[in-house]
Amino acid sequence: MAKKEKLMSLFDLTFMAMGGIIGAGIFSSVGSGIGVTGRSITLALIVGMVFQMSQQVRYVFTSAMFKVSGGMYSQDALVLTPLLTGAAGVMLFINALNWAVYGISIASYMGDLFPVLKNYPKLTAAGALLVFFVVGYIGVRAFTKILNAFGILKFVALGLFIFYGITKVKSGGFEGEPYFYGGTADFFTAVALMSFACGGATKIMNVQALAKDPKKDIPKAWLIAQLAVMVIYALLGYVASGVAPYGEVANQSLGAIGQLFMPPAVIGFFIIGGALMSISTSLLSSVPGTPLTLIGMADDGWLPKIFKHRLFVFVLLYIINIIPVFLGFSLDQLISMLLVPSAVVTAIKNFRGMKLPEMYPEEWANCSIKCSPGLFKLLMAISIVTSLMTSRFSLRNLTLPMAIGSLVMSVVTFVYPWIRLKQGCVNIVSTTDMEKEEKVER
Repeated sequence: MAKKEKLMSLFDLTFMAMGGIIGAGIFSSVGSGIGVTGRSITLALIVGMVFQMSQQVRYVFTSAMFKVSGGMYSQDALVLTPLLTGAAGVMLFINALNWAVYGISIASYMGDLFPVLKNYPKLTAAGALLVFFVVGYIGVRAFTKILNAFGILKFVALGLFIFYGITKVKSGGFEGEPYFYGGTADFFTAVALMSFACGGATKIMNVQALAKDPKKDIPKAWLIAQLAVMVIYALLGYVASGVAPYGEVANQSLGAIGQLFMPPAVIGFFIIGGALMSISTSLLSSVPGTPLTLIGMADDGWLPKIFKHRLFVFVLLYIINIIPVFLGFSLDQLISMLLVPSAVVTAIKNFRGMKLPEMYPEEWANCSIKCSPGLFKLLMAISIVTSLMTSRFSLRNLTLPMAIGSLVMSVVTFVYPWIRLKQGCVNIVSTTDMEKEEKVER
């Protein structure tokens, strides 16, 4: 009974999904999006959210059909060949190595709060990451309470931005600022840019083992979070792009835009309570679930057996993430270089995912989401199109060195799992439905 009380509720999962979506990215990317498409940023945010939702459809259905130990990795393994499963796992692993950026950002804001910390940015970043890793390791009760509290502060801050700004918006626009500034191509480039700020809800797919009723609650939490954030983002875009002429808001952070119309005391709370809490909730939404994914990969043989030990995984992830902190560089380019292999594997995953009803007829019949196979395949076809569109317009911003790096990363992503398969290390078992195992045990 005590164990059940610690499991995540629908409310916890919804806050976690919203925290995963609304991160530090939205505070910096909205201004960049305005620079690309002007006042059409509101529509770009809505379309970007729709694109992200379409690309996550398969994970929502598999979460409603299966309770698997390895989160998104195991859900990918349900529909992919062994080689593609390994490649998808490698990308999930590498994507977990960008938490150093969160630590550096937290240190920057902590320095604003406590000036003495500005002299020790690296130690502050390492200390902040340590706190979050410890909270994530302690268990569900600790991180859900902190996540929910941080989430409330963040939503209050965003609410203040909308409250003070919405009456200052010039609905007719400013002279020389048409919608679709830069044309159709630039609009979809803005959509691609915004879609990265609209992702993150899938982090709840990695905590199936920590949820009370994952097959029902995770799809519900995902939908509630997506719709709620879509409304918040639309209002943010409307205010940010309409309170001042293009030249004053383009390529500016939300904090800088807020200074144009918010009282000084409120802007201080917005920058710290909004930006700092957004970074914190993004990080906290990632830390508990990612080790479960790596443990699932170790169960299947993609990673050495020592990765089956939860404490080892947490410690290793922490060490890997503080290395760039002390070396003084960012991992943003590394993540950007994953764009090409990620796009390829995502398109293949969604194509193979079309066969989900035929591959698992019993689980499909018992799925908590009722949908005809034909409609599901249509949704998957849309997800393939939106995924390729996002990647196509994202590639417009890659520099030549980053494009070369992306090619190298593509090779590594597929070569490593190929080597593990050739060595005979892999035996995929993490796709077993945990609920069926629990019924057998009873």
